[in-house]
Amino acid sequence: MASIREVAKHAGVSIATVSRVVNGVESVAPKLRRDVLQAVEACGYKPAEQRRSASSIALIYAGPFTIGSPYDSACVDGIVSAMRESRYDLSVIDIRRDRAANESFKQVFARKGIAGAIVRCTIEDRPLVVEMAAEQLPIVVLGDHFEHPTIAFAYTESAQASREAIEHLVSLGHQRIAFVACHREDGDHADRFRAYCDVLTEHQLLNESLVYRVPPSRRDGGPVLRKLVGSADRPTAVYIADPLIAAGAINEAHHMGVRIPDDLSIVGFDDTDLRHLVYPSMSAVCQDSEELGRSAFQLLLGLIDGEGDAESSSTRQQAWLEVHGSTGPPPVNVDRVMPSGSRLPAR
Repeated sequence: MASIREVAKHAGVSIATVSRVVNGVESVAPKLRRDVLQAVEACGYKPAEQRRSASSIALIYAGPFTIGSPYDSACVDGIVSAMRESRYDLSVIDIRRDRAANESFKQVFARKGIAGAIVRCTIEDRPLVVEMAAEQLPIVVLGDHFEHPTIAFAYTESAQASREAIEHLVSLGHQRIAFVACHREDGDHADRFRAYCDVLTEHQLLNESLVYRVPPSRRDGGPVLRKLVGSADRPTAVYIADPLIAAGAINEAHHMGVRIPDDLSIVGFDDTDLRHLVYPSMSAVCQDSEELGRSAFQLLLGLIDGEGDAESSSTRQQAWLEVHGSTGPPPVNVDRVMPSGSRLPAR
């Protein structure tokens, strides 16, 4: 095994400089850091800090941190329950902050004692995930999914249940059905939108003006509800493919005097038991996010131990539709509802 002296000689720097670089000291000039890291890689050097056994599983957000969302919170519950049965700890890593310039992901993992990672990402962040996979690190992508031969995925297949949700609304007699989802796209949300488009296209009911993308929070459910019921040619039903947006919309409906489902039918999405915490109980496409987090952790343990390959080891759960009190037939007379609660005839 190469020594720190050999690395220093290879890079043409002092031993102290090599030590500062491998220990993450930020005061080293970028070019000097790059030269040292290239020498570390070329020599196969393992610093003393990196020789400790990898003791952590990392939860990495390749994009925005959404750990407070119902989905992430439930997944983390499952991850932690699986962690407690393993030999590993769990670390939440800000990979964009912690990765030094020109440092490989493999070097970051070694420096931090990370055996493998569960990665959350959106479509926009996929290039970073692909870059990690190129270094043959044990990773499992949680939630998002796409075609890649060496990446393992843990996700819930929600397209079929979403189809059933839209078909349920069509069967009740709705012809103007809106779609609301998170403004950040990933594989899960893409599946739900595709199902919505496919069903309405089959029934010649698709109207792209009824598609809304908003931030995934309760406070953004209110404005989108006002847009839905206040438009001149408003929808009579909506599929809200995010739990917090759905809860915010239902709360705003009560505030405005919009009767659910008499004025507007709502199908939401539920990662936990939120559908039973609003009134009326929400018809929803549901998934067990806690179990999904647990499955992701167990899948990663198998990859770390060399059990199977990423492509064949991916785990996919199935979402399901529950029909409750928030859906019904469309109103005979469709009114526009203003923010004050006053009403005007719709077209």
